[in-house]
Amino acid sequence: MLGGIVSTVFLLVALLVMFRIKSEEFDKLGYICCSLGIILLWVVPWGVFTILPIFLIISFASPAGREEWTTHKKRRSAILLATLLLLNISALYPVSQPSGPEQWGNPIATENVNAGFWPASEQYTWLHEGAAVSLLNIRTPHTMSAWSQDTSTITLGVIIGMHDERMRQSIEVMNSNIPGVSIDPNSFSLVEIKTEGSHNYNGEEYFVARFDVKRDGFDPTIAKVLIVGFPEFGGELSVLSITRPNSFTENDVFEEKIVLQYIDFRH
Repeated sequence: MLGGIVSTVFLLVALLVMFRIKSEEFDKLGYICCSLGIILLWVVPWGVFTILPIFLIISFASPAGREEWTTHKKRRSAILLATLLLLNISALYPVSQPSGPEQWGNPIATENVNAGFWPASEQYTWLHEGAAVSLLNIRTPHTMSAWSQDTSTITLGVIIGMHDERMRQSIEVMNSNIPGVSIDPNSFSLVEIKTEGSHNYNGEEYFVARFDVKRDGFDPTIAKVLIVGFPEFGGELSVLSITRPNSFTENDVFEEKIVLQYIDFRH
């Protein structure tokens, strides 16, 4: 949560400076609206993707609002773009180190060279019960809210291909440590499986996504992936992914045992 607090204070101070500097007339309404938008990042699902369109619609809905925009159009537009840029820069604030339950033992991979530098993230991978178990702590620049943080972040990750990059570590771990597994980490694709979108673990609902790992150009599934999100207020999300080779028989598609081990550890 500390990263979210630091980012929020930084953005609010930056907004005040941007609205004050070289300004003949202080745009009080613009400053209040932008500041409110930053604060609402802590409570509004999907964060920026919800707040920005709503604020723009409200701003242009009335004649008075349109007149305000006409008067301060250049400064407001510049400040809005600068704020979005600063929000993305704040996503470089380091995340906490991933840690797993004692049953998993020590992680066998603690660096993911395939991952981009933005947003800030750390991924550790364990080999446990025939599966590559990865825990990713990642900064979520679009929201500080825990509500829908997992849904929005994982959905965006799928759209931009972030999960493909992260999956390479799990595949490399399986290739090195599970006999009979040989998957080209540079020639695969993730195919999402339609699911309910959530699963009940020990009385609590968690967002889940399921994927088949397929070799490029081939139809048979070579591994199955389960992703479970663990949202937190403050702009840091923990994502548990369990990758199991298709050759290993496992009837529990929701990986109850491993997921519950992590949930018990978090509590």
